[in-house]
Parts: sequence; C-alpha cells; structure tokens
Amino acid sequence: MSRENTKKIKYCVYCGVDVAKNKTYCPNCGKLVVKLKEGEQQAKQHITPKPDTMKKVDISRKCPGCGSVITSTILDQCPICNAALEKIPEAQKVAIKKKPAFIFTNKKLRPEQNFILKKDEWNLKEGINVFSTCVYIYIISFFLIYFFLVFQGDGDSIDQTIQMFIISQIPEVLIAIYPIYYVISKNHSYTKLGFERDPKKVLKAVVIGLVGAFSLLLLNLLYNTLISSLADIGLDFFGMEVDLILQNQVIQNADLIWVILLVILIALGAASLEIVYRGVLHNALKQRFRNEIYVILIVALVYSVFMVLIYPNPTFFLLNFLGFVILGIIWEVSNGNIYSTLIASVLYSILPIILILF
Repeated sequence: MSRENTKKIKYCVYCGVDVAKNKTYCPNCGKLVVKLKEGEQQAKQHITPKPDTMKKVDISRKCPGCGSVITSTILDQCPICNAALEKIPEAQKVAIKKKPAFIFTNKKLRPEQNFILKKDEWNLKEGINVFSTCVYIYIISFFLIYFFLVFQGDGDSIDQTIQMFIISQIPEVLIAIYPIYYVISKNHSYTKLGFERDPKKVLKAVVIGLVGAFSLLLLNLLYNTLISSLADIGLDFFGMEVDLILQNQVIQNADLIWVILLVILIALGAASLEIVYRGVLHNALKQRFRNEIYVILIVALVYSVFMVLIYPNPTFFLLNFLGFVILGIIWEVSNGNIYSTLIASVLYSILPIILILF
C-alpha cells in the first residue's frame, strides 16, 4: 500500500469519496467524517459515489412543432403546441439540477404540472385546443356543403329535400372524429371522453339517459306548442311554423330508405356533439370551474351562440340553450358518464322524425 493511501481514511460513509486523514468534515458532502473499523472499510469500498445533484446539465429541448425552447424535465410535450418532445434519459434526469417548476406563458408563470397531459382527464389548455379544432372542422365542412347545395340549386336558395336534410348532417357527424383520433394517437384512455367500462355504471347511465330523453322530448313539445301559439296570434316573425310543416311534409313524402339514412346520420350527429361538447369541452372546463352550474351554463351558451351564428334564427337559441342545460344536468347526475347523454341526445333527435312517419 502506498504512503499516500495510508494517510487517508479510505471512504466517506455518506458519499463514498476519499477523505484525508487530518480532515474532520468531508470535502464533498460536508458531513462529519466517521472513522470505520477495518471490516466496515472493506464493505464501503463497493459504494458507488452518488451523482452530483448540483451538476449543471443542459436540458434545453427545442419543440419540433413551434420551435419553443423547453427546459422542463417532466413535460413530454410542448406546453405551447402540445407537440411531442425528445425524451430525456432517466440517467440524465438524475444528474440534472432541479429547476423551478414553472412555465412562462402569456406573461404569467404557471406550474408545469398544469401542462402535463394525463391519460384519463383533460387539462384546460389541451381540451380547449381539441375543441377549437372540432369547431374549425365543423365550420369548414358546413360552408363547403352550403356552397355545394347552392350551386346545385338555382344559385340563390336551397330547396328543402330529403337529400338536402341528409347532406346537412355531415358536419355534425365529422366533428367527433378528431377527439377520438387524438385520444388514440396519444394512447390515452377513452374515460377521458366519458366512456366508462364498469357494467353497473353503464346500466345506471342508460336509465338516467332514458329519463333525460323524456325531459328533452317534453321540452320540444312545449317549444312546438309555443311556436304554434305565437303563429296563431301573428307573432311568427321567422316563419318557424311554416318551416316545420314543410320539413314534415318532405319527410313524409320521402322513400323509406332515405328516411332511414337520415335517422342514422341524425343519431351519429347527436352522438358527435356529445363527444365534443360533453366529453371534451365540459370535462376541460371543470378543471377551471369547480362549480358544476357554471360549467353547464357556459357549455350551453357556447353551443347556442355558435348555432345562432351558423343558422341565424334567434327562435332556436332558447330551445338549444335549454336543451343543452338539461344535457349538462344529465351529465353531472351520471358523474360524467357519456352513455347517459348519448342516449338522451340520440333519442331526442330521432324520435320526432320517427313520429312524423306514423
């Protein structure tokens, strides 16, 4: 053994580094040096030195989507555009000095935990981004179909035919494709959209959905009665009763195969709306507003205003708003089980069509 080694206590019992014989405190970790017996010294020879947690390691990652520089060690996606980031090796994470867990966005510091994408629930930013994409899909498909129908007609108006009714359902059918694709592509759980697997919860949701459908049909009956009453006293400013009568005649005179196709597309459209407005928007807003009433009213208002902008007939606003409030209540009663609102919304949408035929 060399003279140099005989002057050292071989290892610090805390971090494993060599310590000079005349040192009272370890030069690496600063702790009091403990002298070991010969047997303990031999055992400590196999200690692996602990990583230096204060070591500065460059962890800046450039987002491939928007180009932002991300220094967080826990985010797997960009907090700005949600694009996937390059993975940090676990061994490197251990050696990285922990930085404040905040992300600077929109002139505010926000906890980076708020940006982590969870498999079974939305964060607010993620949900709003997905919902906004669905709205874009609806608007683009709506106007493409609108211009197609106008050019197919006389270039001024759209004739009410069963084929026109069928084509007009396409935008609502399309909007649910993106949320489903998003969940699949991220390998997230379908419970994020409200789809439960527990048979007992599904059965409970079915019962709640049937009761909810009855409530919605009662609302529709009251609404039609109100329209008829206003028409009788000359206050049908938007020709609602005339439009309803004309739509009923078109459906009654159509071939059965076209009516069946219309019913199928209406059912798919109703289900799509629930996936987008309940499964995405409602669930995302609950991360911001813990009061369920606020969330129900906001979602109902968003849908009602959007539909008035697409179909500029104010008489639909009240019906859409009240209908979505009822669906929001059904959603909360069933603890966010989407089967309840799917059943209620689909039955509410197709039963009036079926009743027209009989």
